[in-house]
Amino acid sequence: MPHQVTLADYFSEHASSSRSVYEIETKNKKNHKLILESSKKIAAGLENNIGKNKMITVILPNSIKYIELYLATMLSGMIFNPLPYFVQIQELEKILAYVEPNVIITDKSDIISKFSRKYKIFNPDQLLSDDKIYKKNKINPDQPAALYYSSGTTGDPKGVIYSHKNMVSLIKSIIKGFKFKNTDRQLAFLPFGHTASINYNILPSLLVGCDLFISKGFEHLRKIFFDVLEKYKITYTEIVPTVLFVLNKLKVDISNMNLSSLQFIGCGSSTLPLSAQKEFIELYGLRVGNLYGLSETGPTHIDDPREKDWTPGSIGFPLDVNKCRIKKNGEILIKGDNVFTGYFKNEKLFKRIVVDGWFHTGDLGECRNGRFYFTDRKKDIIIKGGINIVPMEIEEVVHEHPKVLECAVVGKTHEIYGEDVTIVVVKNGKIENKKLAQEIKDLCQKRFSSYKIPTHIEFWKTIPKTPSKKLLRKKVREIING
Repeated sequence: MPHQVTLADYFSEHASSSRSVYEIETKNKKNHKLILESSKKIAAGLENNIGKNKMITVILPNSIKYIELYLATMLSGMIFNPLPYFVQIQELEKILAYVEPNVIITDKSDIISKFSRKYKIFNPDQLLSDDKIYKKNKINPDQPAALYYSSGTTGDPKGVIYSHKNMVSLIKSIIKGFKFKNTDRQLAFLPFGHTASINYNILPSLLVGCDLFISKGFEHLRKIFFDVLEKYKITYTEIVPTVLFVLNKLKVDISNMNLSSLQFIGCGSSTLPLSAQKEFIELYGLRVGNLYGLSETGPTHIDDPREKDWTPGSIGFPLDVNKCRIKKNGEILIKGDNVFTGYFKNEKLFKRIVVDGWFHTGDLGECRNGRFYFTDRKKDIIIKGGINIVPMEIEEVVHEHPKVLECAVVGKTHEIYGEDVTIVVVKNGKIENKKLAQEIKDLCQKRFSSYKIPTHIEFWKTIPKTPSKKLLRKKVREIING
């Protein structure tokens, strides 16, 4: 059995008092050495209160305590099941029935009140054990380390099982591909209950041994986002398209700020329109890469805007942890040590979607000169009169309009064509619906053949998304089709 099996093992080898995690809102600070000590105490407390090899559902806010608990589950060989802190009780009831955790760790009073009779629930402070001594467990690299619950963009819930080998292989590859160093200063503010902050910020920072600054969420940073980047000399942060849309809309004056420490910003977890990416770069003069990955694999590519002659538009090149190829039908396939080990309670689906080690993503893409391009979800293709229409192609153009904040293109049932093109728009500022609808059609007529021009245009206040801010296109389609 190898000496270093889990990410916690690697972290243990270099945890230093000279590198820390900072909570921006509370001003709390804790160095890596103290974090490791607390994690070991929690690991001892977990074993004492729960036992070994148990499923632990964690519902906590972004915090140092969250990170300590994550490390503790690795040290003790438990299975870490993170859920977003803002999860609603009604949704949580369904998730818990599916996951069947041995214990829930949370500080939310409504959850404790609702589920304490059915599930064993602890506040994280209850698990700190001073009387129990942590003893290193024998952990197999292939045993489950985490269960990532995904409601899925199609609405079908899935539990993605990630092994310790998956996790170590992935994070090592991210560090290498993204060129992360122990002198970096990362910012994490996306919900820790989702994999974006975990994979892009938290675990790489711990493994490489650099400073990490954490925020409770973008709602706390919205007005001071660039100030925070400057104040803490941030070198890298991860955002999602929704955050980028808001920053584009705010048009913050950063001309007097010193953001020279920032190497680039990564944007992932959902489709990033090229027009929005270009707008951000032109507006702020900051480099932003379009990152691609899935719950089943973690990040698979690196779109590095630090490259010489880099241009936006692609998802870049595969990380060295995996291979990537495009099937004849255009589907993106991934194979490597980062590919998950199974779907929780659904071996049949796993065998159907992973063939000869190749994970069939359900995404469509292209490869040109070794560089990969994401085009759309296979299931989202609109078929109008037998002709395939890619929604993202239309969304890219419509998003160029300055009065469009967000948009989603779906197929509306048509008795003759089968489907027709419908677009849902969230406006950016004041403009009459009729006027904007006509301008959108005019814009499309200049760029597309007639069959791609939206027949129906609707204006909504918001577009349905998953908790991780991914577009729920299926939900939009259901609403449109009544």
